[in-house]
Amino acid sequence: MYFLNSLLLLADQPVKPTVQLKKNVKRLRSLMDLEMKALDINGSADRNCLVITDLSQMAELEGEWNALWLKAQGSFYQSYSVAYHSWVEISEPAGRSLFCVVVREKGKLVLVSPLVRYRNGPCSMVRPLGPDAAQTTDVLVDPESKYQENLRLAWQAIERLSKVDIVRMPFVKVGSHLDQLINSKRNFASELDIAPFADLQDLKSWDEYAKIIGANSRQQLNRKRKRLSEMGAFEFIEVDPVADPTYAVELMEWMFAQKKIWSERVGKHGPWITSQDYRNFMYKWITDPNNIQMMRIYAIVIDKVPIAMKLASYCLSHMDLIIAAFHSDPKYAKYSPGFVLDEFWMKIVFEKGLNVDFGAGNEAYKLFWSRNVKNDLASYHIPQTLIGNTATGLWRLKRETMAHLAERRKRPVELSNAA
Repeated sequence: MYFLNSLLLLADQPVKPTVQLKKNVKRLRSLMDLEMKALDINGSADRNCLVITDLSQMAELEGEWNALWLKAQGSFYQSYSVAYHSWVEISEPAGRSLFCVVVREKGKLVLVSPLVRYRNGPCSMVRPLGPDAAQTTDVLVDPESKYQENLRLAWQAIERLSKVDIVRMPFVKVGSHLDQLINSKRNFASELDIAPFADLQDLKSWDEYAKIIGANSRQQLNRKRKRLSEMGAFEFIEVDPVADPTYAVELMEWMFAQKKIWSERVGKHGPWITSQDYRNFMYKWITDPNNIQMMRIYAIVIDKVPIAMKLASYCLSHMDLIIAAFHSDPKYAKYSPGFVLDEFWMKIVFEKGLNVDFGAGNEAYKLFWSRNVKNDLASYHIPQTLIGNTATGLWRLKRETMAHLAERRKRPVELSNAA
């Protein structure tokens, strides 16, 4: 019965649970009450691991968390503000359970990994706490601490105390400490992706970078900028959401409206595109004056109307590109306003001496500006129980089947084009 219901769930079909299934699930869930306690490694009193399940306790970490984020040169998704607003605006309303792993050495915070526990059909799962919008996963660890020992201790806490069927780790950087730890496990399933990354540290001037991009591309970019500038009062704008929250939220509303039009046109329906909870997260997060990171909205406007917009987060070593949107009207689209906008904000980042993490996805503009440099990513399902093993196997089968069917549909088109 679990096999059948898991199969139907993973095939995105509605499942009507039987009375016996409900009883079995209830009995299994009764075993999942958490008993929070400190774990120690090798009996050492100098290092301990705690799991926090209450927001007020997590809030007490804000100052230490921010200091650790700065020391580790963390990314946006590792910041306290992202965890806090993700919990308040998304995870708590969805009925999830907080599961924040904390490691201390001699009382000092050296690792923090916020996660949430939740149910997906017959399976209980744990995954990183965040906005659930394709952000990368990594653990915030003090680089001067015993990194691998602390990471292993945190993983033990997840395995021993979360009491779930599956640990879900999306978009982990291949080769990272976390990736190596996961790959030491057995019977996990994964799918691959990439995150283009512009390493600008080896360049001395913007002109040098422009030469690498190529003369033809530069000429195309100049022509498109000229065409757009002829359509009305053309401006590049930079908006600080904390200093001007009203305008920032207006721009974000426009962005979500354009995202919805785009998703319907291309047939991509990510739940975050239409989620009011995700919108609330964005509005509260980017306008939060207590953010440790600096947020910016970059946009092109013509006659005060947005044409292209990108939201970015500045960290100590790099800028994270969060989300982007473009006007749906074809009269603008043919001049690639997003491409034109990129040059504007890329210059700003270059002058600050920072790199750019474009986030998950193989979009052409990301690969163009990164000069095809990228981080490989892997999203993992790591089963912890028999139910988890069954569901993971079915998830893997579904992915393989979908890939096979997509390949079969593509072949007739390729043959027709060749003819």
